[in-house]
Amino acid sequence: MPQRKTEAVDQEISFIEPPSPDEVTIPEQKEHFQLPARFGAVPVDEAPLGWEKETRPRQVQVTKFQHVYPTIRLPFQEVQKVEFGHNAQFLAENEKNPKLKELLPTGANRLFFGDNLHIMRQLPSNSIDLIYIDPPFFSGRTYNVIFGDKNEVRSFSDIWEGGMPGYLVWLNARLFEMKRLLKPTGSIYVHVDWHASHYVKVEMDKIFGSGGDSSEPGFRNEIIQCYRQGGRAEKTYPRKHDTLLWYSKSNEWYFDPDPIRIDYHGTGGYQTSGKGVLNKSTGKVYLPNEKGKIPEDWWDIPTLPPMSSERIGYPTQKTEQLLERILLAHSPESGIVADFFCGGGTTPTVAQRLNRRWIACDQSRIAVAVTADRITKVVREKIGNLFPVPDFTVEHWGIYEAPKLEQYTSEKFREFVVKAFGGRPENVSKAIHGVRYGIPLYVGEPSRQTRITKNDVAVFAKAVYEERRANHGVILGWNFGQDARQAVEILAARENKRIDFVRLSLIRLEDDEFREHVVNKNQDYAPLLCFIHPPEVRVKYRRLESLTYEFDVSESVSLNKDGVIANVQWDFNHKSVRFTSTQGYSFLRDKKTGQPVLVVEYIFPAEGEYTVACSVQDDQGGERTVVMKIEVK
Repeated sequence: MPQRKTEAVDQEISFIEPPSPDEVTIPEQKEHFQLPARFGAVPVDEAPLGWEKETRPRQVQVTKFQHVYPTIRLPFQEVQKVEFGHNAQFLAENEKNPKLKELLPTGANRLFFGDNLHIMRQLPSNSIDLIYIDPPFFSGRTYNVIFGDKNEVRSFSDIWEGGMPGYLVWLNARLFEMKRLLKPTGSIYVHVDWHASHYVKVEMDKIFGSGGDSSEPGFRNEIIQCYRQGGRAEKTYPRKHDTLLWYSKSNEWYFDPDPIRIDYHGTGGYQTSGKGVLNKSTGKVYLPNEKGKIPEDWWDIPTLPPMSSERIGYPTQKTEQLLERILLAHSPESGIVADFFCGGGTTPTVAQRLNRRWIACDQSRIAVAVTADRITKVVREKIGNLFPVPDFTVEHWGIYEAPKLEQYTSEKFREFVVKAFGGRPENVSKAIHGVRYGIPLYVGEPSRQTRITKNDVAVFAKAVYEERRANHGVILGWNFGQDARQAVEILAARENKRIDFVRLSLIRLEDDEFREHVVNKNQDYAPLLCFIHPPEVRVKYRRLESLTYEFDVSESVSLNKDGVIANVQWDFNHKSVRFTSTQGYSFLRDKKTGQPVLVVEYIFPAEGEYTVACSVQDDQGGERTVVMKIEVK
């Protein structure tokens, strides 16, 4: 049975050097975007919006989109591991495939919480078979803010700044990284609607290629997903379709039509009678494929009905039927599938069910929690013992859980803090734990109850001067004792008086100064490096009638600045340490206000003792799960 690992002591810190900026380029398309000479000097932009044109000397490398979204390097923090008992097998497979090992270093699939652009920049090139994304549609702020997290709201506010061009620059930077991540035979599907589909296609033609014929990379199909559900229109034709843009990275792409073939219909073309079609000019009879035909570029796949068992509670959720068709056609079994706007987790859930490896990401902690729960549930209910399933990890990038960091060993904690501070870890000295821009770094202990002392200052100062012959160092820690501050002042007073003076800076991990190196690159990056705390969860329950109970978490509070409770998940039949929400209790919202439902009712199937688990997330990224036993009467 899957289990959730809560200990973080031996967790690995995954941190990959950014790829070379020359690993991926945009295609030459001079004929496609040539200047129309007969009409004079008509401006034509051959590059994607936001692309940094090469104006520097050739020997200086320029990473595209860096001027709008500079790269920042931060470590990943594993906060959760869900185990299914077969991970050793997948770890052994990784040893035979260096690229897979780099992408999935622990053998487990990976679910990320954080900004997808920066996460992608720390993943290896040419490693993914298929990317499907359902990015925010350019249809307004309110429609796109689904989960209500602070990070979701912040990111979407950035998207709308500057109208359509701003949206396209934001998307192009991410599409460029996705192209780098794809294997040469890989494909990408971008799911959009009528608001921006034509604009997005123009930009994707520039990034991937306009396709043309099968000898050219890039555009392969515009696929229309048709459906009949939804609202009415009185003065226009009702809009009842979405657009999926399929592009390949090269002119050789993986495509297996057999698993997605459908029945022949109608009287034109191949006949369902099996007699075939006579070509009068050649005299040949073309028989229908016994397995069925390849679907046309319009797919009659409905959206989720309101009472579907798949539905988890938000309006833009995509159906598993749609993702199943895409994954079966464009990724081999055990291939790598990625979704960097995973929302409620449809893509990784389908990938798990179809025996594909996966990477998923979302900027909403609620979305990540819902996805983790959904994947665990599909393994338990639908996969069972059909095939071995790798574990999966939940990893944070930039928004870190402070209590989990306290569980690290001293060595791992120091490595993590040095990397988060933008430095390079070193283990050549007991007193010097890393270097940034040539300045030695010292890191305190993992526990927030500890303080940097006068003795710590003295030992570090001596090492800075004697081992590095430097006169400046930085001490990083949760807290500093008054005696430590006084010792630093005494050292500073030696300047210009003694040759062995050392100037030390004391920086708390939760102060603005700790994230200064991030903010210096972009003022909007300040929220991308912070430490958060789980909410305080207070659960009350009472019996309403036979087998019916009310559960109330309205007195729960966020312990993060300006934080509020944003979502509650309930597991009314909790087994061991594995949390899987009860159907209909994963993402509950008040229909009038859109606020999370904090008081719920549940009817138990029979009398007896039950273990009930409640998982609560706040809008800053904090999460806590509490477990209780109740006697149902």
